Amino acid sequence: MSTPSSPLLMQLFRLQEAERHRVGRALHNQVGQALSAIRMGAHLVQSEDDAEVRAEDLQEIIRASDEAVAIVRDLHATLHPPQLDSIGLDAALRAEYERLFPGAALTLAPLPHAPATDTALVAFRIAQVLLRAAGAQPAVTLAGDGDAAGTFTLDLSPGIGDIAERPLLHALAIAVGGELEAVPGTPWRLRLPYAAPSSASADPA
Repeated sequence: MSTPSSPLLMQLFRLQEAERHRVGRALHNQVGQALSAIRMGAHLVQSEDDAEVRAEDLQEIIRASDEAVAIVRDLHATLHPPQLDSIGLDAALRAEYERLFPGAALTLAPLPHAPATDTALVAFRIAQVLLRAAGAQPAVTLAGDGDAAGTFTLDLSPGIGDIAERPLLHALAIAVGGELEAVPGTPWRLRLPYAAPSSASADPA
C-alpha cells in the first residue's frame, strides 16, 4: 500500500493545525467571553434587590448561555457532524450546507444504502472543504447506483476555482478507492465506491 508523500502529509498537518487553532480561538474568545458574562451576571443577581433589574440580569444570563451553547454545537458539528453517524451522509451534508449558508436549504436524496464509515467521512470532509471554498451557494447532488459493488457520486456546481487543498483531496479520495474530478471552472465530481450491507443480500433464516 502506497503512503502519502511528504508534501501531502505536511499539508494535512497544517490543515489540522489550522482547524485546531480556529477551534481553540473560538473556545477562548467566544465561549470564554460568554461564560465570563454568565459569571458576572450571576454575581449581579445575587446582590440586586430591585426585582425588575434582577429579571433583566437573569435574561442576560439566559442570552449568554444560549450563545455559548450555540457556539459549542457549531464547533461540535465542525469537528465531527453528529448526523453522519446517526442519520447518514445526506443528512450530514445538508446540515453542513445550511450551517455554512444560513437561510439556504439543500435537498438531497438518501443513498440506497450507507457507505462504509471511512468512505462516508472522506466524502463529508472533501465536501466540507469545497463548500468552504465556494464563493456562492453551490448546487450539490448526491446519487448512488445501488449495486452491491457500485459507486456513489457527489457533484458540486458551479465548479470551484483551484484551491491549495486539491492534491490532498485527490489523495483522500484515492485512499478509499475513489476519484475526484476537479477541474477549475467546471463542476467538481467526487466518485467513491461502496458496497451494500452484508445483511441486504442475505436470505432470512
